[in-house]
Amino acid sequence: SSGRNTGKKMGTYKIVRDAFEIIERRSKKNPLQVLVSAVSNASPREETTMLKYGGVSYHQSVDVSPKRRLDVALRYLAVGAAKSAFKKKKSMAQALAEEIISASKHDTKCYSVGRKDEIERVAKAAR
Repeated sequence: SSGRNTGKKMGTYKIVRDAFEIIERRSKKNPLQVLVSAVSNASPREETTMLKYGGVSYHQSVDVSPKRRLDVALRYLAVGAAKSAFKKKKSMAQALAEEIISASKHDTKCYSVGRKDEIERVAKAAR
């Protein structure tokens, strides 16, 4: 969303293309199918929103719309890849490929799935 690659469409395109090639080499599967399963595993089903009632603010659990689920999942995948590649020898394409592969396997160590689980846990507590 913001950061080093803002406004650099061709650079971002190259990162995604290289990440898909890495995914195809490592998993021997269609990279788009791996991305779809990663997005479905990284998208939260419910989250919290702030409600003000009588001057008191509290969190209320709400369902997430399908478009927001997709947007949030893609943001988590990108942020997780950027965090794992920052100040390291690993390239952004390698980091993105690793994040997508681990999210498609529902590995809770990756940023996107861990963040999704955290948000759903908070939403469950706010029911």
